[in-house]
Amino acid sequence: MKKITITAILAGLFLSALNAYNPPAGSEDFSLITSPVNLSGANSVTGGALFNAGANSIIVNPALSAKEQRVNLNVGYTFLYSTDSRNDSKIGTAVQSGILIPFKLYIFTGYFDFVSAPFCEMDLGNSINAKVGLSKEITEKLDVGLSVSGGYAWQHGNDWSLCGNIGAVYHFGKLGFFNDFRIGASALNLGKVYNNVDRVGLDFLPASSGYPTLATLKIGVAGTVLETDVVRLGLGLDVTTPCFQNVIADFNAQLEINKMFIVSLGEKFNLMETLNERYNVIPSVGFIFKFSFNVKNNQYLESNGWSQSEMSVSAGYKNLYKTIHGISAGADVDLGMKDNEPPEISLWDKE
Repeated sequence: MKKITITAILAGLFLSALNAYNPPAGSEDFSLITSPVNLSGANSVTGGALFNAGANSIIVNPALSAKEQRVNLNVGYTFLYSTDSRNDSKIGTAVQSGILIPFKLYIFTGYFDFVSAPFCEMDLGNSINAKVGLSKEITEKLDVGLSVSGGYAWQHGNDWSLCGNIGAVYHFGKLGFFNDFRIGASALNLGKVYNNVDRVGLDFLPASSGYPTLATLKIGVAGTVLETDVVRLGLGLDVTTPCFQNVIADFNAQLEINKMFIVSLGEKFNLMETLNERYNVIPSVGFIFKFSFNVKNNQYLESNGWSQSEMSVSAGYKNLYKTIHGISAGADVDLGMKDNEPPEISLWDKE
């Protein structure tokens, strides 16, 4: 009888939480509108359909950077425009910047973003957010990471957030018809989220739950399904459960041509937003161009092995909630070149 009573109480608490779930539209992943890679779904819990990790990977999984060998610098900007006549301001902004620094024992990542989306159909207001994290390669296949995030939100009320985040990635390698098959998982927003701000919720009534949702769990799989000397094709799928009160699925497909040009397509399904008719089925798209460059006659760069480095520039577009358009641009710089050659071990000196 006692077990039945406890079970009934827990079920009642769970159902009441479900009834109270009413965050602003777009608030579950509002940091994922700040760059073309984010908009197109390429920044996933597994590192994207074709694996790529950088400073902004900390948004979804702090473990993704564990295998990085080079300092990474990242910037992104998204221009938001609403065509809804109800909005006093029809222009919004999302900006990000980040840095990744490898050390002998761990990888350090720092990240910052600013989001301004004062729209009735996506009422996120203004917020400034920062994350710092550490990641480490435990084995050749297993990576783990943790981070701390905090921020401040304003417009129609002020509030602060402070949360912990943990994550892991397992690299299977070849599995079935997949190459570079990966599975990733993370637990985000373990702490205080934004609660005391006046926002419009999913049902156009005052939001009754904080954002992003406390204890958001993410799990995903990704891998390469086609690989030749000229092209690579990868597929990835993320499933997110914000405190088990919603289900969000993110699909990403990437096509790489000549190891230089990538087309990234993303599609999102958010159960609660769909039930409240706050959705759009048009996929997002991103374009990434990668190249190497040389800097001559710079002693500081040469002394650090950075005179030859790699850079990627990107552009993207996403139609959010039918009336909101996001046009984005970004850049990533990896200082130095990848070391793909294993060390040589000599047992005897040559005579």
